[in-house]
Amino acid sequence: MISIQIDKFDQIGIVVRDIEKAAKLYRELFNFKGQINIVEQDATVLYKGKEATFKMLKIMQHFGGKQFEIVEVLEATGPNLYSEFLKEGKEGLHHLGIYTKEADKLIEQFKNKFNIDVIQVGKLGKLTFSYLDTIDYLGYYVEILEF
Repeated sequence: MISIQIDKFDQIGIVVRDIEKAAKLYRELFNFKGQINIVEQDATVLYKGKEATFKMLKIMQHFGGKQFEIVEVLEATGPNLYSEFLKEGKEGLHHLGIYTKEADKLIEQFKNKFNIDVIQVGKLGKLTFSYLDTIDYLGYYVEILEF
C-alpha cells in the first residue's frame, strides 16, 4: 500500500493581476514586517510537455512560518500554469509549495496513489519546481520544490 504523509507545507502561492494592489492588501491583512520587495523574474518551463517562457513580477514574503509567493505575469511566450489560471478568470490561491530533497519520491507517490502527474516543471538555479495536476482534486496545485 502506498501512503503519502506530508508533514507540512512551506509556501502559499498566490497569482494576481495587479501585484501593487495585492502588496498593499496583503501588507494590511497580514501585517507583513519590513519592506515588501517586488522583483522581476524570467522563467522557462515545460507545461504539459511544451516549452514556455514568461516574465513575472514576484513577491517572496514570510509570515507565520510560511513563505508567501505572490506572482503577476507580465508576458508569456506560451501557455503556463499562471497565465492559464488567470485566463480562467481566477485570482488568488494558486498552489501550496513543499520544499524537499526527495522530489522524485513524492511525485512518484502522487502518481501511484492518485494517478496525478506533473503538469509543469522548471528550474531556477539549483531549485527544481514541479507542479502536480491537483487542481481538480484540491482546488489548487501542489508544487514540489527540490533544492
